[in-house]
Amino acid sequence: MRKLFFDTRRLDAAVREKYGLSEELMMENAAARLEESLSKIDRRGKLLVLCGGGNNGADGYALARRVYMKFAEVVCVECAPAKSELCVLQKKRAASCGVKILRLDSLHQFIEKNSSEIYAVVDAVFGAGFHGSLPEEIAEAVSEVNGLNAFRVACDVPSGLDSLGNAGGVVFSARTTVAMGALKVSLFSDCAKDFTGEITDADLGVSRGLFENSMEQAENILLLEKEDFVPPLREKQNVHKGSFGHVCLVAGEKPGASVIASSASLRFGAGLVTLVDFSGRLSSGAKLSLNEDGFPSSGFVPYEIMCGSEFPAVVSALGFGMGLGSGKRMKKCFDWISENPSVPVVMDADVFHEPSLRAVLEERCSKKSPTVLTPHPKEFASLLEICGFGKYSVKSVVEKRISLLKKFCEEFPNVSVILKGASVLIAGNYGGRIEIF
Repeated sequence: MRKLFFDTRRLDAAVREKYGLSEELMMENAAARLEESLSKIDRRGKLLVLCGGGNNGADGYALARRVYMKFAEVVCVECAPAKSELCVLQKKRAASCGVKILRLDSLHQFIEKNSSEIYAVVDAVFGAGFHGSLPEEIAEAVSEVNGLNAFRVACDVPSGLDSLGNAGGVVFSARTTVAMGALKVSLFSDCAKDFTGEITDADLGVSRGLFENSMEQAENILLLEKEDFVPPLREKQNVHKGSFGHVCLVAGEKPGASVIASSASLRFGAGLVTLVDFSGRLSSGAKLSLNEDGFPSSGFVPYEIMCGSEFPAVVSALGFGMGLGSGKRMKKCFDWISENPSVPVVMDADVFHEPSLRAVLEERCSKKSPTVLTPHPKEFASLLEICGFGKYSVKSVVEKRISLLKKFCEEFPNVSVILKGASVLIAGNYGGRIEIF
């Protein structure tokens, strides 16, 4: 599990103060890690480094100095005049080593002449503090290098992404992004997915643990890793299928999704799975008829899934909403969970359009009933409106998903939300502390 940060500049300052590191030393470590990211590139080609005017640009100039004479040619493009003290210094050092410094308005001509020889491009223009959209000239330059058949590396954050991972226009499209010091929230947004490539991080003179914990953070946003997944383990030998729980899924107007969920429940470790169809039309092994015109689907209810027209007497967990429709089916589900508050419930799809959902959630929160909601952005927008948070477009939900999840979880403790998307978010209120994974 990894910590994610909106901005690590305060951490940088804390590390310098706490461990006596200079900003220049940390920058040299950043440049070394960028150099390492280029280790597999054919050195017979040319390296192009896009440099901004701040310390991100300084990282780029430092990299150029380190790899000068390791490529056929190393060229820095001055996308903005050097402004920070270190950027001015690193630019001077790079130039004194022989690195060619190119003006931004000369980039197009350089690419036209050398496009087939440019093997790698490094984006060191803007870092984690960027907001808005790229200036027009820089946007044109980024678009042009994105079109090159070259290995592209982003320093810290691809230029064009803001602190939430949203883009106001053109974004540098990296094959690899090297996050400096710690991972940024912006690298894991839905939008960022198409621009970050492989994400790695760089130690800047102290270990990751020391860097991440150099000061207290108000936010608690974590990245789940493969090793964090712990599947159900069956250690006892003297058991039967009832020892591993009874999952109940409710089928509705479109039963396909509930059948898929039933099969997934079995594969994940449930001992028994029942598919409830209040109309009584489904049975194990039956072919599904999804359309009113009588054309059957190619799907079956697997024989290992039990089918019934009422809820089983014993239920370990309930899931409903997928393809359920509204009306009587939904009311029966709401009535049942009201009468059985201790049963964990997963609600999906059609549930998020039910006007009575807020009252249902408030009741479950008051009884501390374990509840999981699994909306996609459009369904989450509907959920927010029903629960009194106001109207949001799908675009707004995607752009503000972290803050909206925090608001929702503050209002509804004991409710966990799995917000679907290119990058799935899991949020919950755990003892008054909201955590987002």
